[in-house]
Amino acid sequence: MAGPRTHQTPPQPEPLTPAWLTAHFDALPFPARSSALARYARALAPDAYAALKRALDAGDPDQRHTALFLAVARRDLEAVAAALADPLLRRRALSAAIRLPVPEQALAELALSEVRAVRQETYRVLRLSRRTDLADSLVARVHERHGCQEAAYLLTACSPPTVAQWLPACEPPSGVLGTLARTAPMAVAEHLAHGHASGRGAQPGSSPRATRHLTEAVAERDPAAGLLLLERAPELISPRAAVSLLRRPADVLDILRRRTAADECLRLAAGPLPRAVLRAVRTLPPDDLVELATRCCAYRPRAHRLGRQGPTRDPLLVLLPRGERRRIVEARINGRTGLPTLQPSLAALATEDRIELVAAQLRRAGESPRSVTRYAVALPLDHAEPILREQAEQHRVHHRIHAWPALLACAELHGDPQEYARIVASCERAWHDQNDVRRFALEQLAGAPPRLLTAVAEGVLRDATLTTVQSRDTTERTLAALECWLRRTAEAAAVRGENARAAYTARLLCDVLNDPRRTGGPVPLRLNTEAARETWSAVTDEQRSRAEYFMPLAELLAPHLAELPAFDALVRCTAEEHADPDMAARAAAAWIAPAGSRESRCAELLRLDPSFADVPAVLHTLVERRTDLLDGALAAAGEEGLRGRTRPRPTPWAPRIRPGTTGRWLPSQRRAWYAKAAGIAADTWAPVRTRTDAAAALRDPDLLLALADEAPQPVSAAALGALGETGRTDLLPVLLRHAGTGGARGRAAMASVRRLLDTLPDGEPVALLAPLLLEPTAPVGTRKEVARALGAIRGGQAFAALLAGWDLPRQHRDVRAAMAGTLLRAIDDEDVVQRLWDHVREPAVRDVVITARSDAVPREAHAAYTRFLANLLDVCGEDDEELARAVCSALHSWSAADRKTAYTALAATVLAPVHSDCVWTLGVAHLVRQGGDERASGPLLEVLRTLLARTRDEKPHTRAWALRRLDGCAAALCRFPAASDPLTLADPVAEILEEAGLFARSARLLWAAALASVRNGDPAPALRERLLRLIEDRPERLPLDDDHTFALDNDPGALLGFVRWLRERGTPAAGRCALHLVNRIGHTTSWQEPWLGEAEALRAHPDPDMALAALLTGPAPKP
Repeated sequence: MAGPRTHQTPPQPEPLTPAWLTAHFDALPFPARSSALARYARALAPDAYAALKRALDAGDPDQRHTALFLAVARRDLEAVAAALADPLLRRRALSAAIRLPVPEQALAELALSEVRAVRQETYRVLRLSRRTDLADSLVARVHERHGCQEAAYLLTACSPPTVAQWLPACEPPSGVLGTLARTAPMAVAEHLAHGHASGRGAQPGSSPRATRHLTEAVAERDPAAGLLLLERAPELISPRAAVSLLRRPADVLDILRRRTAADECLRLAAGPLPRAVLRAVRTLPPDDLVELATRCCAYRPRAHRLGRQGPTRDPLLVLLPRGERRRIVEARINGRTGLPTLQPSLAALATEDRIELVAAQLRRAGESPRSVTRYAVALPLDHAEPILREQAEQHRVHHRIHAWPALLACAELHGDPQEYARIVASCERAWHDQNDVRRFALEQLAGAPPRLLTAVAEGVLRDATLTTVQSRDTTERTLAALECWLRRTAEAAAVRGENARAAYTARLLCDVLNDPRRTGGPVPLRLNTEAARETWSAVTDEQRSRAEYFMPLAELLAPHLAELPAFDALVRCTAEEHADPDMAARAAAAWIAPAGSRESRCAELLRLDPSFADVPAVLHTLVERRTDLLDGALAAAGEEGLRGRTRPRPTPWAPRIRPGTTGRWLPSQRRAWYAKAAGIAADTWAPVRTRTDAAAALRDPDLLLALADEAPQPVSAAALGALGETGRTDLLPVLLRHAGTGGARGRAAMASVRRLLDTLPDGEPVALLAPLLLEPTAPVGTRKEVARALGAIRGGQAFAALLAGWDLPRQHRDVRAAMAGTLLRAIDDEDVVQRLWDHVREPAVRDVVITARSDAVPREAHAAYTRFLANLLDVCGEDDEELARAVCSALHSWSAADRKTAYTALAATVLAPVHSDCVWTLGVAHLVRQGGDERASGPLLEVLRTLLARTRDEKPHTRAWALRRLDGCAAALCRFPAASDPLTLADPVAEILEEAGLFARSARLLWAAALASVRNGDPAPALRERLLRLIEDRPERLPLDDDHTFALDNDPGALLGFVRWLRERGTPAAGRCALHLVNRIGHTTSWQEPWLGEAEALRAHPDPDMALAALLTGPAPKP
């Protein structure tokens, strides 16, 4: 069948009429009709155009849209500007304003409109059309009229200086910040750094992943902005952002030198550096390059998890001399660097160094299969293979799950194609193993570089494919991994010109595509024409006679069917004649895949059998491009439904069509489609799902209202939801009536109400919603939706309506919970505080009001909210345990706003007898975590002194109560020694504890403080002496079997001086402490020197018990 008719400009009658346009242009498909109308509009004489436009403007909505289209084609700016003020034409006129220089005054009026939806659309136009000067001039007026959030949306269209000026005064949502990160990265960096420094979070209310993506966008767009974040908020820099910053390596190094925590590395995303970064790094002097490599380290975040390993070398270390590389890696090993960083570092070493250092790590890893396999990956292949094969032969499945992918990863890191092919060929046992073993091995293979994939033998590909497909326990994820491997192998072979290999792999891939366990649609192979021809020529005559064989191949080669005539004819014949409807549909989808002939082929199929319109690929072409064929398809559906080759039974046909697509259709086609959909939605014999889809596709208000009143619940709810897409604000009373019925209908109606409210001028939505909120007989779900809708409206009227709804007698708790979030934003208002105070004990309200989300309260009200929490904690009684615990946790999160108030309130929980143990211990734990802050240590010490005084009370119960709480406070101090800064609190707290008789607690605290002093480089002799005075006569005061205060955060060599000082002390208690440290560090460092020597020195201790204990410590000697 020929393609769509092309249009030749017809003779112009006098006068021109809309009917004449319809007769000459409506028979064309949408693309041809649009281009023909545009050519015709530009060819019209001015008088003829003016007459035609007047006639069209006086017609129905479709004719008015045609008039606007002609004006845009002729660049009639006056007509486009006038259309901006017309609600019917505004959306398309705004789209035209993106590329046409319409008067800025018209856009300025829309940006200041009273309708929120209009303002939002205009901001988008200003951004896309790059009218930054106009946007800059409007920010102040928008902020004054509509608030800071509206101004934040407008900032996306502004210039960077304006964004920097106004961003601190706005409350930008995360989506706005994402846009600003591309247009004004420096301003966003300042915003994130300020938020991070203030303690409220870099991006309030957003997940760490969203913040990470934001910093990556900032660093990639503007390295200077990324450097600002590195200096002021280094915790926000992700590994990917750090790589972007290395485009300016000297500046990065200067910032890292100024950081106080010199032991912390800047994490880099594992993998090769971009060329621009590599060129910049190589310009550094050798000493600076060494220092940069010391302070930056490659990081693999999934190193501890199952799944594909991307084996890589640290990209900075490989640029250094061998000796420097080893020195840096040894320092990282001694500093207890984690496996995600250590594995790329070890892989960057020279072969001999790798063997030596990895062997030590393997001895330390013990028998853990995960650690053994992860470290062995960094070994040379000839050394790693025996270790990993031993793991792969274990009887426990988790050993094999880790071993096979690790062996493949090691061969991938080795990089020799022949060796890689040998390793893959030896993985036959993995294919025959359990599904999990097979799956993870295939996932590792699927991501290998193309140069390695092309070396794998074809027989290995065949065996792996057949075994996986024929195994009963194979899952869809395993098939997906196998498909990815085969696809990448075929495409890599085609790129290298190995067409025979590509053809063989494609035939194997057909077995995967035919597997019923596979999910997802067909995806063509990216092959060149020669490879496609060779793939088809390799198909035998017997295979060409079996559709179940050649149809997957047709889907793989679908873009090349037009270049393979025999195959093309075979696929078409299958679509026309095959008895299986599913096979015919697959053939039709493959046959219309060639882009150049897709529309004409679609027409041929529909001419042959209209039921091919049910094929998704054909349907997409039909409704988007070949709109001239729609009438025939809709007529073929008839009253009984669409029936034909792909639909043997006549069932109702209600395809899911994107609503915007119907804008391409003629008015008569839309009316026919809506009538058809309405008939299906009202058909009581049709399946409910089909009826629901048909109702959701409708946009005719009259038809939808009839369904909303009469149809069953799912169909009625779909119709009510579709009413919100019509843009008809006159339907709001009807929707509000349905919203009052509750249930699924009420929720759908309320959702449509909220969509339509955006199209009303500010103020009108409140008048519509407030009565429903104040109606006590309205369903709870409806009132909740109304409360949320009112909460989204800024302004005093909406807030007053919420207050009235809150004050309604016997208001449901869930409705109050829906309002509480909005009221919380006005926590600095005394009337609001009292209302929240009265109902905060209701669980639903409490969960909203007591929150740790930093975006729940405006920035200027943070201190007021902290005071609210503190006052609430003071009045909590014995029955408010759950409330008090929630308040304690929230106070800890909000303490940055008013630290003195927060810490004082947390400390007061210890002295309040009404609080149970789970409340006051939580308060103390939060307080202790901030012990290094004087505003926290002051109230904490005051509480401890008060408890000490109460231990001397005459009443035995009071003394016991005070002693128990003092002991609990001491336990918390010992539990969080690093966070509570024991060096600051050790002496005063130890004095209080000893005076109360809690010598064991005092000893544990002093022990933690002594270790902290060593890490900080402070010998603290007085503190050590005080510790030994406590335990030398009573060593049981410091039990070390359960000691968790010591962690090897830094170089364990820093503790060597402390260990020797304890050993030289000569007392049993000091020797016991020294032996404890030697034993822990020795096991951690695989008994490297000097720790083995220290253990031998302790064997000569004057105390015989200590000497015997030292003899039993260390590696077991051989007889």
